[in-house]
Amino acid sequence: MGTDNNGQAVRGLNQIISIARDGHGIYAKAIAGVQATNPTLSALMMRMAASKTKVVTEVTTLVRRAGGQPALHGTLSGHVRGGFGWFGTVLGDAGIQYVSESHAAEARLVRAMEATVHHRALSGQARRTLGNLLLETRLCWDDMRQQLATLRERDP
Repeated sequence: MGTDNNGQAVRGLNQIISIARDGHGIYAKAIAGVQATNPTLSALMMRMAASKTKVVTEVTTLVRRAGGQPALHGTLSGHVRGGFGWFGTVLGDAGIQYVSESHAAEARLVRAMEATVHHRALSGQARRTLGNLLLETRLCWDDMRQQLATLRERDP
């Protein structure tokens, strides 16, 4: 295993951390935005935020074990999307906007995990950890997809 290979794996893991931080930021804004008006959606967003915290924590450990420096911030595209997402909550249905943004963030996270989980430079333990997180993240993505469909059916 070369250093370059290890560096690529660490970059992939850090991308996962950054995208998970983006998702957590969306969930935090959503919780604040719908807590008073939609406790059910707020509870779902709290569960999703906890899931993203778990991803950040566990993948940070993987980066450190690989000798890398974990990402400390979200992505630039996540920051830009967050700004546009906020604008959408002002103009339209905040619940639909938050769930739509969350669904997109989950999709980005799943794609990043799928691209990294089988990297040759990852240890077997790292692959197992990332594989388990990928399964949980796919479930979160499904939850967001179902919630989005429910909200869209409610507001034709």
